[in-house]
Amino acid sequence: MNPKKKDVLLPPARAVALECVNEILEHGQDLQAALDARLRSVRISMVDAALCTELVYGYMRLKDRIAALLSRFLKDDSKLPNKCRIALGLAAYEMLYLDRIPVYASVDWCVNYVKRQFSQGLGKLVNAVLRNLDRMGGEAHDMQALTAGMPRSKQLAVWYSCPEWIVQMWLAAYGEENTLAYLTAGISSAPVGLRVNRTKTGADALIEELAAHPDCLKRNGYSLLFPAGAAPVGMKSMLSEGQISRQSFASQEVLAVTEPEKWQGPVWDCCCGRGGKTIALLEAGVPVRYASDTSRERLRGMREELERLGIEPPFSLLRSAADPVAPEVWEEVGEVAFRTILADVPCSGLGTLSRRPDARYHRTPEGVRDLIATQAAILDNIAGHLAPGGRLIYVTCTVNPDENERQIAAFLERTEGIRLEREWQSPQDSPYMEFFYAAMLRRA
Repeated sequence: MNPKKKDVLLPPARAVALECVNEILEHGQDLQAALDARLRSVRISMVDAALCTELVYGYMRLKDRIAALLSRFLKDDSKLPNKCRIALGLAAYEMLYLDRIPVYASVDWCVNYVKRQFSQGLGKLVNAVLRNLDRMGGEAHDMQALTAGMPRSKQLAVWYSCPEWIVQMWLAAYGEENTLAYLTAGISSAPVGLRVNRTKTGADALIEELAAHPDCLKRNGYSLLFPAGAAPVGMKSMLSEGQISRQSFASQEVLAVTEPEKWQGPVWDCCCGRGGKTIALLEAGVPVRYASDTSRERLRGMREELERLGIEPPFSLLRSAADPVAPEVWEEVGEVAFRTILADVPCSGLGTLSRRPDARYHRTPEGVRDLIATQAAILDNIAGHLAPGGRLIYVTCTVNPDENERQIAAFLERTEGIRLEREWQSPQDSPYMEFFYAAMLRRA
C-alpha cells in the first residue's frame, strides 16, 4: 500500500499535526509557517484545525519532558522511525494534557497508525509504552519523580523542555528565580495581541468596543490583549477589511517604551522583517521612509500587509543592514543620514518561546555566536548613517545578555560620539509570556 494512502487513515487533526511536527524537527521548518501551509492545503473542520494547532504547539513546548517520560518504558527511541516517534509523542501529549480526549482514543489512533504504517510489532511496543504511561497517573506530573538525581540545570532542562545550554546561560546570568520565570513562560500559551488600525475610519469606536469585550485583558492605546485561544466575534472579517492586525502585545509594548511619538524623521527600519513594527509605526503617523531586510519574501509580505491595511509602503530594499549601502542607493531615496534608525535585529528569539516553541530546538551556541557577530556588524554599519542628534533604537526579542546589554556596552566602547539614553527589559513576571530588550542611543 502507498505510504501516503496509509497516512490518510489517521484522524484529520493528528494527520496534519504529524506532518507539521515532522517538517519542524526533521527539516528545520518554522512552526507557524509549517502549520499555516498544511492547514491551507487540506480540507479540515474548524474543530480539527483547533485540535491540530493545540497538538503542534503543545507538543513542541513539552517535547523533551514527554521524551523523558516515555524513556522510562522505551530504552532507545532513536531506533524508531521518525514518524513513529512523533506519533508516540503526540499521543502522549494528548493523554497527559488534553483532558477532553479519552485516553483510550489517544492510544487507539496511535497504535493503529503505527501498525498500518510500520509493523504489528512496533504497534504492540507503542501500545505497551502508552499503557505504562497511563499507569503513572499523577507521577507523570511530578518534576521530582521524573528528574530525581539529575543536576539542577538538567532537571530544569528536562522538565521545562529547554536545551540545557540555555538553562545554564540563564542561571549564570539571571539566577534561579528569573530562570524559572522564563522557563515557565516558555511552556505557556501566549495570549493574543491585537492592534487596531487607527488610519481607518471608525478606529476610535472600534478600539472602545473591543476594549469593552468581556474577554479583553488589557488595552494600551490601540493595542489589545486577549487570553490564549480567545478572539472577539468578527475578528476574521476585521482582519480581512484591514481594521485590525495580530501582533504580540509584548512586541507592541517594547515599541511603545521607545516613545515613537517623539521620533524625528526620516526613519529607517533597517531589519524590518515582515514589517510588524514598521506597520505599527506608520499607523501611528511615524515617518518611516525606508525599510530593508535580507528576505525578498518578508519584504513582499510587508507590502501585502500594508496593502491590506490601506497604507502607503515605505521605500524598501533587499539588503543586509550589516552591509554598507552604496551612496547612489541613498541618493535614490533622497537620504544620506537618518534622524532615527530602528534596529530590530535578528536574534536568538529566546524571549518568545511561548509563541515560537520550536526556536529552542533550532538554536545552538554556535548559531547564537554568529547572530551576536551579525548584530555587532549591523550596529557598526548603521551608526555611520545616523544624523547628528539622531536616535538609534536597538531591539531584540531574546533573553541573553550577550545579545542585549553586553552587545550595547561593547558597541559604545568602540564607537565615539554615541551615548546610551536608556535601557529597558520586559520584567521577568510579565503576564504577556514574552520578553524583549530595548536600548535607546543618541549621536552627539
